[in-house]
Amino acid sequence: MQPSSLSQMIQSLKAVIENADAVYEKIVHCQKAAMEFHEHLHSIGTKEGLKERKLQKAVESFTWNITILKGQADLLKYAKNETLENLKQIHYAALSCGLNKPGTENADVQKPRRSLEVIPEKANDETGD
Repeated sequence: MQPSSLSQMIQSLKAVIENADAVYEKIVHCQKAAMEFHEHLHSIGTKEGLKERKLQKAVESFTWNITILKGQADLLKYAKNETLENLKQIHYAALSCGLNKPGTENADVQKPRRSLEVIPEKANDETGD
């Protein structure tokens, strides 16, 4: 049996959620290492015989790459948050349409509520009786 498009999407969303933190940490680690290396880049370039113009271009390029790493890390964090929101929306859409599997609903969310349906009160009232 071939998985449905929805199942494939859910699996992809879960993969993003599961892997995003580890990838984010690797990107941040690379960025920090690059920042440390950046401090010595000018002297390294001079030792290697780069002239002023080429050295300046190399430093600018390296600086740009560090900026790109930061941007990619930010995008990944944003993508993970969007993915969590998408998965939540899929879950609530399935609940509201009655497509959830038996036994998978939370104790708090047993059935979808219509906007004007009465919400039952809890057994204990505010006085503690």
